[in-house]
Amino acid sequence: MPMPAYPHHPALRTHGFTLIEVMVVLVIIGLTATGIGVALDAVQGREASRAVERLRLVLEATAERASVRGQPIAVEFIADGYRFSAFETDGNWRPLIDPPVFAEKLLPDDVVRGRLIVEGQDQSATPRLVFGTTPPEFTLELSTPSGRWNLVGRPTGAVSLTALPQAAP
Repeated sequence: MPMPAYPHHPALRTHGFTLIEVMVVLVIIGLTATGIGVALDAVQGREASRAVERLRLVLEATAERASVRGQPIAVEFIADGYRFSAFETDGNWRPLIDPPVFAEKLLPDDVVRGRLIVEGQDQSATPRLVFGTTPPEFTLELSTPSGRWNLVGRPTGAVSLTALPQAAP
């Protein structure tokens, strides 16, 4: 059988990929993995921001409900989240479970609770906010990957979110 005049002719390739083809595939896989990593970081940052905003709204709703119903409601900050209890007519605090707003919630791992100041007193050792017919004035410090924040409660029941300056390196 005579040897073909063009040994590198595409019709004569039987199997396999060239080094260039393999390298192009590896570059595409690397770029895709990098994009996924960046997207996951952004999602985690948004999750922390949403959790802080949700807590702000829940604290406002707690103030409103306690005021309207005339029943004190406590928000207790636990190690990894917060939960609610209501003061019953028998003089005892009972867990308040009224989803979706008044259910125990876990904060994302990257949301860290700092000091809690209630009516000018540091309540960080026993972090608990009690809302009655008049909401308390309070400041709750939080840290997230995007920065440090204060949730500030007013006697009107409004809760504002303010950014704290970043600490110097």
